[in-house]
Amino acid sequence: MSYSMTLFKLFIMYFKIGLFNFGGGLASIPLLQRELEKNGFMEYDEFFNVLSISQMTPGAIAMNTATFVGNKVAGIPGAVVATLSLALPSIIVILILSKILKQLEENIYKKAIFFVLKSLTTALILYAGYMIAKATWILESKIEIKTIIISISMFGIAYNKKINPVILIISSGVLGYLGLYIM
Repeated sequence: MSYSMTLFKLFIMYFKIGLFNFGGGLASIPLLQRELEKNGFMEYDEFFNVLSISQMTPGAIAMNTATFVGNKVAGIPGAVVATLSLALPSIIVILILSKILKQLEENIYKKAIFFVLKSLTTALILYAGYMIAKATWILESKIEIKTIIISISMFGIAYNKKINPVILIISSGVLGYLGLYIM
């Protein structure tokens, strides 16, 4: 495949993800993972490594993932194309919708649509969590008890305490490192 065709495929793929992505980066994981495999850009395991790095770096997870994938596939031009094409649908839709929604502030249909979109977003985020847990908690048909304990512990802390996510990330890393020697 030619370099320009690769860039074009990146553009189309990320434009489509940006256009149909409701609920942020985590909600787009199932679509993104399927598109990457379909286009031959990235394998399942490699995708979750990129996803982990994208979550740890500053910025929106979807944008970070687009930048990492674009760079892997086609260097810096690929990173630029993937990142911009992911953002472009949102920019276009926001410009159009801001005018329309201003006129429909108390419309019952608008409220119904947003109720459905929130429900859909919740379902997609839960599915993304399931996919990440499955890829993380079960490695080579072996259940990773340490990883499950760390995940559930960090979830419990995040749920019950208002702790900076950076502290949770560092704590998880330390626990994971210690877990190599304890268990």
